[in-house]
Amino acid sequence: MALRRHLGKLLRSAEHDERHIEMFPRPEDAEGVFTYTTVNPWPSLRMFAKFACIAEQYGYRYDGLDPDMSGSSTPFFVFRRLPDARARAERTRSRYPDALRGGRLPGMRRRWFPGPASPEARHEVRLLRARIAIDHFSVVGGQRLGPWLIRIAVVAVALVVVNAQFSAAAVGTAAGLALALTMLLVGSRVFMRRRVVTYRRKLEAVGIRWPASPSGGGLPSSHDQPEVTGSTSGDSAAARARAAVMRRR
Repeated sequence: MALRRHLGKLLRSAEHDERHIEMFPRPEDAEGVFTYTTVNPWPSLRMFAKFACIAEQYGYRYDGLDPDMSGSSTPFFVFRRLPDARARAERTRSRYPDALRGGRLPGMRRRWFPGPASPEARHEVRLLRARIAIDHFSVVGGQRLGPWLIRIAVVAVALVVVNAQFSAAAVGTAAGLALALTMLLVGSRVFMRRRVVTYRRKLEAVGIRWPASPSGGGLPSSHDQPEVTGSTSGDSAAARARAAVMRRR
């Protein structure tokens, strides 16, 4: 199952993070440094929300769009390692030892298409889906229309040239197709913007402001990390460790 396969990727990344936590002189210095970035591998945002719900039980919380990929036309989502990630992962592994081998997934019912096992889990998945949808539609709906309009025009001209039909009827058909595709493109943008507004209202109704920061996520970009010039050797070591981990991201 794809859900278990991608959960396995997350857990392998978590094991890599565990090996580098010892670089920090104090455990609290590692907070916010270790993240897991991925695209949505499913056509369904709800399935990705289920993955985010499971990931949090292993110590990685969904944190929005990756600020380092803000210029991409593809949404890249980041999961932030929580301070108690190790304890969460150990507790979850003890309760669901066969999660990656066909057993029940954390918080999910034992089905081919696992769903939340409790009302609390269903509520959490709905909230996660709302956050993910806002981030997804903000990126996809924010793409420039110009390149898409050029592609539509090229397709319309290609249809006329390939069929060698330069009559008024053929040109009119190509123009009608281009107009229909343009209306579909504009309509999809309007739909996505309305969905963003709808999901934001749902989150605000339960006291959640999303995105948590203007960049789209709660984590600062690795390029925006403040320079640490503390006088203690512990702070300097933490800064060096932080920089080393950021280079590995």
